[in-house]
Amino acid sequence: MTSDTNRFRLHSGVRGGQESVLVHNPDAAAAKVREASQGRTRLLSIEDAKHGGTTLVWQGDFHEVSTFVHGIDVPLQTLPSMVAGLDLQDSRDGMVVRARPGSGVRVDYVMGGNFIPAIASVTVKPLESATEQVPRSGGKAVKGGRTWRDDEIADDGTVLRRRVVLANGSTASFLDALEPTGRDLVPLLETISFTLS
Repeated sequence: MTSDTNRFRLHSGVRGGQESVLVHNPDAAAAKVREASQGRTRLLSIEDAKHGGTTLVWQGDFHEVSTFVHGIDVPLQTLPSMVAGLDLQDSRDGMVVRARPGSGVRVDYVMGGNFIPAIASVTVKPLESATEQVPRSGGKAVKGGRTWRDDEIADDGTVLRRRVVLANGSTASFLDALEPTGRDLVPLLETISFTLS
């Protein structure tokens, strides 16, 4: 996100994601966690004195956005003031992050990163930001657009990594199979589609 006075990266995910990371962190006992509620919104500050930084988290009913700032003892109201120029829409189906009209804020890059359990990791980008990564012709027509394979193959012909590109009028999606042959990925490609609103 960029404005006249600030530039920072926001991460979005399922509500509780940053707390889950904290629980599995070996330094969790040393972290200082503060929280506050604003209506249905919950604010968290997770301070890591060892590394001199703070993770600030804004939680809606279903999802959260977070950012890392340098320093500790960062006021809880810092994140709400940072995202004041954004329209954050949280629903059961996902979170939409947009610049508020007239705010002077620009969302530079929107990316979704998720996993389809036991099948693939998925990255979704706006098509216009991924034109160099999407082939200009060919591909196979599927429900969600056109698809191409982009495999990494060893000298002996063994598939080291199976990657599939799925593009349509609004998105470019990259599915990296968790199992090298990607055998469970092929049937999935016939049924899945992605959109950005």
